[in-house]
Amino acid sequence: MYDTSGTHSVCHTATPDNDISLRIAWLKGEVERAENRAATLRAETEWELAAAMRAPVNTEEAYAWFGTFLGLFPPFTIFVRVFGGGRVLDRILDDASLPWLALLLAMNAVCCVVGRKFGRVTGRSLGNPRERSWPAYLLISLLLGVAWAAVTGAAGGTPFFAIGAIFGAVFALPVAVATFPVFAVLHRIQSHGGMIEERDLWPMAFGIPLAASALIMSLGQ
Repeated sequence: MYDTSGTHSVCHTATPDNDISLRIAWLKGEVERAENRAATLRAETEWELAAAMRAPVNTEEAYAWFGTFLGLFPPFTIFVRVFGGGRVLDRILDDASLPWLALLLAMNAVCCVVGRKFGRVTGRSLGNPRERSWPAYLLISLLLGVAWAAVTGAAGGTPFFAIGAIFGAVFALPVAVATFPVFAVLHRIQSHGGMIEERDLWPMAFGIPLAASALIMSLGQ
């Protein structure tokens, strides 16, 4: 079982493998090529799914519509809660309140228009949602929501003797912080190649701001 002739000693060191560095380099190259092939395959699949859409909407336009409805429904609900009380119809029919009503409608219109324009800016900044990692994408969407709230809220509150810009931004901030990440997550899941099917967009762009409005209306009741 043992070699006792002295022709072979177990104490001899093994011959060094001079090719081990070459083998490791080859293995790393194979891993990188496999990862590149997988990334290429994923990209091709994304573009194929985008090309198969019947009514595709790019990220910029998707966020423009989301910003439109977010600038329309929640501000209107806030105005009703703050200035309407429980007798909204009586106040509207009161001639003395018509100038205030016109002012609030003007502020709501500004929020809607600016919300749409800056929503398009946020969508352009995000580009293809799947090109970023989830943590980076969520962080950017949250920061863009804060920026959207500052710009849209301030613009909407400016007609209220300018000082309303501060209150507008304050009221818009929690709404945007709560809704932008939700829309960003759903949009990324449903989009391919930076495009989303129109029928998938409307429930999100319309439904999320409407849900936020319902939540605002229910607070304190």
